[in-house]
Parts: sequence; C-alpha cells; structure tokens
Amino acid sequence: MQFHFFINSIRKKRRFGGKWLSQTKLKNLALIKEYYGYSNDKAKSALDILTKDQLKLIKEKLYKGGTK
Repeated sequence: MQFHFFINSIRKKRRFGGKWLSQTKLKNLALIKEYYGYSNDKAKSALDILTKDQLKLIKEKLYKGGTK
C-alpha cells in the first residue's frame, strides 16, 4: 500500500534526484574534498565557485607522482 501511495502521489518529473555529475566533475570533486577536507555537499558548492585555474592549481598541489 505504501508503494502505491508514493508512486501515485509523486509526479513523474520529481521521482528521481537530480542530474548526475560527469566523470571530470567527479574527479574534481574528489580533489576538492581532499584539498579542503570538505564533505560532498560543501565540495559540490565549492566546485561551482572555483575557476579552471584554481582547479588546476589544486591538482598540481595534490599531484603525488606517477601516471596522471
């Protein structure tokens, strides 16, 4: 009964969360989380604010050697 309630009460466009992040944004998200020590939510909001140059600088500072 609960399933029928939810399937009929929630509109089709609102059933799924949001857009998925691309592979490059996921990598950048991991870099921001490691560099600043942020949680997922804070890192997502910081990802929208940071520029490409700032992301490049963070990537260079966290580079540990080996293959890229």
